[in-house]
Amino acid sequence: MRRLVSLLAVSAFASILWAQEASSALQFKFTEKQRELFDATIELNGNLPIPGAAGMAGTLKLIMTVFMQVDKVEEDGKATVKTGLEAFEAEFNGQPFPVGLDMARNVIPDSTATVAPNGKLSGLQGGGGLMGFQLPGFDPRNMATLLIPTELPDKPLTNGMSWQFTRVVGAGSDALQIPMTARYEGMDEYNGVKLHKVTQTFEQTIESYQDAFYQPTTDKDAAVRVTKGVMKGTMTMWYHPDSGLVQRMTMQASLNQTTEPIKKDGSEIKDFERESSEVKLTASLNRKEPKPTHAQSSSQ
Repeated sequence: MRRLVSLLAVSAFASILWAQEASSALQFKFTEKQRELFDATIELNGNLPIPGAAGMAGTLKLIMTVFMQVDKVEEDGKATVKTGLEAFEAEFNGQPFPVGLDMARNVIPDSTATVAPNGKLSGLQGGGGLMGFQLPGFDPRNMATLLIPTELPDKPLTNGMSWQFTRVVGAGSDALQIPMTARYEGMDEYNGVKLHKVTQTFEQTIESYQDAFYQPTTDKDAAVRVTKGVMKGTMTMWYHPDSGLVQRMTMQASLNQTTEPIKKDGSEIKDFERESSEVKLTASLNRKEPKPTHAQSSSQ
């Protein structure tokens, strides 16, 4: 009898440990003046969706170091973060592409965002940007959408659980509302550290309008072109259990779209007037480990 009771006790204890392992709390935690660096590689392959340049096919590779700086942390854990480019290189069809850091910052500008402990983004601000077309999965005008890609549920994560959230890409009335489906895959060891693994999928139809200068407009009456298409993709993230910072990320996505003139007289649109583009995107992101300070080095 005593042996049976002991076995039951051991079984119950093991069940508690398993439940603690299977149910995990994850939050994004920041400290003021915190600064993080991430190495990112983004590759676009296909008919690059550049307005007015239909048929421009090739492979564009962007090799970047992205910074995230925490300017302020509220009592409720919300943080105001600034993101931008620290370093930048580009290749087109395997050859160096003459775009310097300053020019790249005109396309991928410094920007700010407010991040809640669950990863919800708000107050997205950033100028410039890739005018006239979208990138699937994140907004290049605000890199917080790349560095903090997941909005967590309001309950502990358990292995295999799924949830949905909406990620806003863009700003103002023309912002895209992209529905995301996330799934918690449990803990995954990398470089000796157990990380939270999350996968995400998305699919979104897009419809946008441009004026005579290929600039986006919400005034359908003044628009002379319309672009319709579909963006979809999958993402895998590994988050640090203590800080919530993304340590690694991979993304595979695609964007198919067609731009055609708006014939206000009702006349037929000719095939040569349509500009179709198909582009595939692959991306990887890795957090750079902070270099030890001089004080830390001397104390070791």
